Amino acid sequence: MNVGYLCTYTPKELIDAAGFTPTRIFAGDAQISLATAHIQSYACSQARGSFERALRGELDVQAVVFTRCCDTLMRLADIWERNTEMKVYNLEFPTRVEEKSKEYYFGELKDFVKVLEEWGGEVTLESLKESFSLYYELEEKLKELFNIKPDYDTAKKVQEMNVRDAIKLVDERLREAEGEDKKPRVLITGSVCPFVEVYRLFEDAGFALKDDICTGTRFFTFNTPPRDIGSVDEGLRFLVEKYFNKAPCPTKHFPKDDRFNYVLELAKDCEGVVFLLLKFCEPHFYDYPQLKERLEEMGKKVLLLELEFPIASYEQLRTRIEAFYEVIA
Repeated sequence: MNVGYLCTYTPKELIDAAGFTPTRIFAGDAQISLATAHIQSYACSQARGSFERALRGELDVQAVVFTRCCDTLMRLADIWERNTEMKVYNLEFPTRVEEKSKEYYFGELKDFVKVLEEWGGEVTLESLKESFSLYYELEEKLKELFNIKPDYDTAKKVQEMNVRDAIKLVDERLREAEGEDKKPRVLITGSVCPFVEVYRLFEDAGFALKDDICTGTRFFTFNTPPRDIGSVDEGLRFLVEKYFNKAPCPTKHFPKDDRFNYVLELAKDCEGVVFLLLKFCEPHFYDYPQLKERLEEMGKKVLLLELEFPIASYEQLRTRIEAFYEVIA
């Protein structure tokens, strides 16, 4: 059974360990029409576009896990359950990512294991160990690939396939990967962007890329090294640590300002920063004014690009990106 998910805070390892295939759901490139009967037009087009694909029968998933992030996706879970035949589950990930929230999330993971078992899966110590090992291998190989040259086509594909096949794909890309000559480096930060053509516009303009994108490096940037586990509960506690220490997202609150510090650190070796923000994505837009100010204080050039799916005009984006390159180069 394929289990869909939309947020990088979803513990894919548990879904895989239960015997299912975690498959990330992205918006498509067709005009959104069917979904407009169920979701208001000022909801983000990632939510509307993903649901559009479900209503069109384009998704090969039998269940969907909605992990608490933004309000839109949490309410989308109810709409999805009411209007499809898929199984739907809400996984509550704490908004405040801090020490006292860890026990709560551990309880959520235990409940999630029970649901996966109700769906016909089985989470064992051995299956957890195997899944942890496979995802760690995938994450490290993706880091290696992106250090050579970011590959957003591969990054998207691996999020939609079995982790074992994903590792094979990244291995192939690593054998083919070549570094690039010295170019002005730009950091792209923002929400989801599953359309790899957008990243090619930056490359065509002459930029070397670095990113903090939900569909890019935030998918595979984790900071908790693997460790041996002796029980399923120990495995769940490892997942708590792993996901509490992943690349931070604006939908979460970090007491030590981890989100801002993370972006500012990434930007240090970049000449410019592009905010690639999805229209109506409030958490990312809330951060923008203060982050822009901090980045400009560091001497970085900043550009805001606002997207809506499907993308209406790549040429309009190309013009703005090329103009930004002229400012920096």
